[in-house]
Amino acid sequence: MRLRRGFTLLELIVVVFIISLVYSLVFSNLQKKKDKPKVLTPLNLKDNVFKLIHGEGEFFCILKCKECYYSQSNSTNIKRFQGQLALGELEVYILDADDNFQKIEYGRVDDERLCIRYNIYPNKSSSKMVIKNKTGVFYIPSYFGESQKVTDFDEAKEIWLKYSDKVSSMGDFY
Repeated sequence: MRLRRGFTLLELIVVVFIISLVYSLVFSNLQKKKDKPKVLTPLNLKDNVFKLIHGEGEFFCILKCKECYYSQSNSTNIKRFQGQLALGELEVYILDADDNFQKIEYGRVDDERLCIRYNIYPNKSSSKMVIKNKTGVFYIPSYFGESQKVTDFDEAKEIWLKYSDKVSSMGDFY
């Protein structure tokens, strides 16, 4: 009678196959959950758009911000944003030369009014704006700082000018 001391090659191949199959199923599901965009709000708009658009591009919404799209500048392909939207009906403002907020009207795409148009530039900066919706007022920076909810337009103006001064005085160090 022969005593068997190990596994056959076929048994080892089957075990390796089963382990690799389980591994791929588990980690592919984790990656899908990780890649799925969160609910898009004014506070995470900048971060989510930077994740969607690598390099230069544009993000815009229509139908009172119920449908959003994005494209990269080197592509004519416009893709629909697949995540959930919690932007609400937006009013977008920028600071004019006299340091007063001016409401922006972006125009239309396919006969639908744009509620927001957010650009990403080659130098990794973006559109600077203040957004107002029914939940509050939000400052969206271009370079410095994070998007933040502010109490009113005066606080947004203060933050806007503070960071504008930093950009205009950058040459002082050279």
